[in-house]
Amino acid sequence: APPVISAVPPVPTNPPARASVITRPDWARKPSGDDMARYYPDRAQRMEVSGRATISCTVTAKGTLESCSVVSENPADMGFGDAALRLSRLFRMKPKTLDGAPVDGGQVTVPLVFQVPQ
Repeated sequence: APPVISAVPPVPTNPPARASVITRPDWARKPSGDDMARYYPDRAQRMEVSGRATISCTVTAKGTLESCSVVSENPADMGFGDAALRLSRLFRMKPKTLDGAPVDGGQVTVPLVFQVPQ
């Protein structure tokens, strides 16, 4: 008699977890030239000094920037870092999304260039 081969049904395995889709934050609003002039450091403006500052912030699910800190500023003693921190309240980003829903926690580095207002 031929051997009996019984087919054992395959054991179901859980499919691998689907990777979460994360999109990069994108700008929804940036400060205008008027905003930049309004926040320009007084001392730097009086001395006609231009400068730059870079801040690092966390993006909330609403697109606002929080927990900002100054990464660099040049020249260091003119207040451009503080001005950049004050300007951070005016930025809005399209927040990071997880499976299509906005989530907190996107990190963003924002370089700002300050030109002496004319």
